[in-house]
Amino acid sequence: MSGLLLTRRDCLKALLALPLLNAPAALAAPSPHRIVAINWLAAETLLSLGITPLAVSDGGYFRRRIATPVLPASVQDIGPFWEPNLELVAALRPTLILSDMLAPAMLDSLRRIAPVQVVSVYPPAGPLWQTLLAFTGELGSTLGVTEKAAQIIHDANLAIAQCKQRLKPAEGQRVLVAVRSQDGKYVTVYGANSLPDALLTQLGLRNAWTLPVGAMGTANVGVGKLLSLEADWLFYTELPTTLTRVSRLRQPEGLWQQLPLVAAGRARELSHFFPFGGLATAVSLAQHITAVPGEVNRHA
Repeated sequence: MSGLLLTRRDCLKALLALPLLNAPAALAAPSPHRIVAINWLAAETLLSLGITPLAVSDGGYFRRRIATPVLPASVQDIGPFWEPNLELVAALRPTLILSDMLAPAMLDSLRRIAPVQVVSVYPPAGPLWQTLLAFTGELGSTLGVTEKAAQIIHDANLAIAQCKQRLKPAEGQRVLVAVRSQDGKYVTVYGANSLPDALLTQLGLRNAWTLPVGAMGTANVGVGKLLSLEADWLFYTELPTTLTRVSRLRQPEGLWQQLPLVAAGRARELSHFFPFGGLATAVSLAQHITAVPGEVNRHA
């Protein structure tokens, strides 16, 4: 009988072992990628690489501006990019933070939590398309998913090439990409050094906006400035937070409706568009532009 009795020490060992026996498999094999993506281009590229970030800045707004790749509901929101919640970031215990170029004090605070990589694709130091390809490849290499990054780059180039082929009859046409302001009286247009400009070049089209732009490739102008603009097509979007207000302020006889492109039925609204995105954003925009090849061909 004595051989069947457990000592107090045996019982204690058994109790201490219980949590280990019942621990979920996920805890036993944590993900090697614990990344906080303050920068949206980085977040988009991570998702394309099959890596889900722990958190992003303005997560709800991200989902309204970038439809694909999809940001999972499990990804936490750490607040606005210019002032992320440092306590929440620290609690997530990231091993890497991908950030915008923030104020030095904020970057120093982030560096005390984890290594920080500042994403500096915009404004581009060289040709933007090549810069985006290089950024994707370098991030994939850093995170140990080189083959996946190479596949993404290949697929993006292939998708753009296919769109270009479909748009061959419209080669050289002038396309304007713009975002309408809250009051509907102004637009942000995208010129040299912008993502739309780089994409249009890849597609064999021309950017209708050739006037000066700022360092980020944008210019904010009155809608009236577009009345005399020589262009064949207009692709535009409105910030999601202002759709109701803009719709309420619009009048049938408004200046927007008087634009030649709008009056001629050659304006198309983009449901989602983030002008400082990555390859996924570029492919999405290319596919929107290519979605009306028959109409484009009639105006060739």
